[in-house]
Amino acid sequence: MAFGAISDLWFVILLTQSQKAYYGSMLPQICEMSTWAALALGAIIAVGLFAFGASLNDVLDFRHDSAFSPERPIPAGRIRMGQAIVVTTGALIMAILASVFFWDIGSILVTLLTATGILFYNAAGKHIPVMGFVTVGLVHACHMFIPNRELVFTLPVWLVMSHSMAIAMTVYVLEDKRPKMTRVTIFATAIGWLVWSAILLGAGMNREGRLLPEGTSPAGLVYPMLAVVAFVIVAWWKITGVPNRAGAEKMRRYGAMWQSWYGAAWMMTLGLTGQALLLGLLAVAGFTAMTLIKEITGTTDKPIEYRG
Repeated sequence: MAFGAISDLWFVILLTQSQKAYYGSMLPQICEMSTWAALALGAIIAVGLFAFGASLNDVLDFRHDSAFSPERPIPAGRIRMGQAIVVTTGALIMAILASVFFWDIGSILVTLLTATGILFYNAAGKHIPVMGFVTVGLVHACHMFIPNRELVFTLPVWLVMSHSMAIAMTVYVLEDKRPKMTRVTIFATAIGWLVWSAILLGAGMNREGRLLPEGTSPAGLVYPMLAVVAFVIVAWWKITGVPNRAGAEKMRRYGAMWQSWYGAAWMMTLGLTGQALLLGLLAVAGFTAMTLIKEITGTTDKPIEYRG
């Protein structure tokens, strides 16, 4: 599931290095370092933040899992609490140290802001549906600014934010969580989405005066639109006829990895075929890895869980 986070950062890194407008700006290091070094740093940051969030969730939910999910790794004794805390802390440190190598204080601050959002979500946000859904979207949007805090092409960020919020809401319903989803919850979440959509898209418009980079044809938007339609079709196909809990895990997995396809689609919109191919290969690698893991661990129709 970390493939989605990696692809988001890789998209921004590849986009930044392909745009001459960023050279000579406040981002000298990312523009001058080799592409592979920048991509490696982006992967470390993404995996670090993802591991921080996943392990923090298990640490904070220890008592709840002991009562309702005793098969989880910490309640079951497969992982000691001390080990889990070390993993949580180490993952965060790894992400912060990797951001330092971009030699931009903005990258460090955005990494810390993203980590703060993850902490808030796991400690409080996920217990209040509206706050949880909006926080999930903002965390996904925020982490895309780590490699480039001056990013002006914000449509891809908006799509990832919207996509992650939709996934979070769908999973919440499929898992039949409490409190129940109500019309008020949906309305309040929609308001939050509209406000942050206006802020994100408005920031790009304020800097550039347009939503798409100069020289880009609006016709190119057909690629990300097709990616969205394809996801809706695949998601519907995957959750139809399966138990809700299994369907929720499928939504998480496919929703996370589909972000690679979004990145490839945006690169096609910009006419960056080579970069689109790279992100497309990342998507293929992610889906291949998921298939192999399901075959090896036998979790094809079961929710993902840690195994000792």
